[in-house]
Amino acid sequence: MATLRRRTTQTVVSLIVLAVAMGFITWLVYLQGTTGIAVHFYYLPILWAGFTFGDYGAIIVSLLAALACGPWMPAEPALGPDSPAVGQGLWDIVLRLLVFYVVAIFGSRLSFELKRRITEAQTLYQVAHSITSSLRIKQVLELITHHAMHVMDAKACNIRLLNEESGELELVATAGLDDSYWQKGPVVLEGNVTDQRVLRGHAEQIYNVLAEPGFQYPEAARKAGLSSALIVPLEAKNEIRGLIRIYSKAPHRFTRREIDLLTTFAHQASVAIENAELYEDIRRNYYETVRTLTRAIEAKDIETYSHSERVTDIVDKISQEVGMSDEQRELLRFGSILHDVGKIGLENTKMATGNEPDQAAEVFYRMHPLIGQSILQPVTFLAPVLSVITHHHERWDGSGFPEGLQGDDIPYEARIVAIADAYDRLIYPLDPAVNHSLSPREALQEIVAGAGTKFDPKLVTAFCRAISQSPPEDQSSSQ
Repeated sequence: MATLRRRTTQTVVSLIVLAVAMGFITWLVYLQGTTGIAVHFYYLPILWAGFTFGDYGAIIVSLLAALACGPWMPAEPALGPDSPAVGQGLWDIVLRLLVFYVVAIFGSRLSFELKRRITEAQTLYQVAHSITSSLRIKQVLELITHHAMHVMDAKACNIRLLNEESGELELVATAGLDDSYWQKGPVVLEGNVTDQRVLRGHAEQIYNVLAEPGFQYPEAARKAGLSSALIVPLEAKNEIRGLIRIYSKAPHRFTRREIDLLTTFAHQASVAIENAELYEDIRRNYYETVRTLTRAIEAKDIETYSHSERVTDIVDKISQEVGMSDEQRELLRFGSILHDVGKIGLENTKMATGNEPDQAAEVFYRMHPLIGQSILQPVTFLAPVLSVITHHHERWDGSGFPEGLQGDDIPYEARIVAIADAYDRLIYPLDPAVNHSLSPREALQEIVAGAGTKFDPKLVTAFCRAISQSPPEDQSSSQ
């Protein structure tokens, strides 16, 4: 609403400025005559109208200027008693009208071209900024397809990456059409001469996709209203990885400028792919290092071995069930795999049990969340999930440790890990001789019984859904 009011205000101001300028110039022309220099001042409002209102605005103002210089306007300065009141021939009026019209069209097209170039530059900057600020490959590629379609005034755009094993061009990003078209079926290279040439490094255009030999889905293209296509390769790490394709709204011969522009978008997509793969390698290596650390901690007791990995699998199912984003789920995986890292300071993870518990061991055990927090605090990117390490032993009713937090005061991610951790410990207890192992069904019943006392009742419900939706073999593996 505020944007609409601002545009309305700008339009009204521009019209007022044009009216005042036209009136002032007309008065000057009347004083100097149509042979004076004042008549050339009409070019200014004509150009202004072209820049502000486009072709129609420029043409209207040029016609008004020609009308103002009609046969009633003196040819010579109307400053003395001997000056003629009129004196223009029809040819003078027509010639002036044509000149004004040419200036109007030129100004309008120049304005359009400048605005288009500015839009392209802004869009390319936005895409470049997105590539540097986000490492989520799907998100960035979707952004590139939408911007390419918008800037090139296309009907649709998509990016496909080559699966060398299957020979299929797999769809990774789309814009402009609904899923009914994009899900029409696989796009394979066999018999597809155009895409084969693109994957050899050549930009290709198709004037009529319906008549192109090898185009796999002409009927789907006809229903979607597709006409012409432009395809350019995606090259990453000196290797062509796929292609980007746009479809025009009407039959169209793509210009060199349009090919270069789409090639620029393809280059940005390639950079995004390279960055995402580099990030994925770093993330995978770091995660594997973290897994190795947790395995080393847990290896001293057979009962604790692989506990953190099983908990992480369960946590990932719950986080997906509650609708967490990919970024949140990835961070939570790091938090859950490291939730017991503080036990590195314990000589034995088993709690003393029986009639005479080892009080020192129990106190030390209750400190392991704080030890874990102190170990991981220097790792800045894990700051959002430090609460998991610190508070995964808190309980909904406040009976947990180390701070005795209660209800919603317990961090949300820690509540998720608390459920997964307790569920796995019921199936794989620390000391089977004292606490016998429960079946998955029995363990699930225990978790449900603790809803509202030990655990967040809403998250227990989500946990039950997540477990029930897992295939039987998946449940057993995560247990």
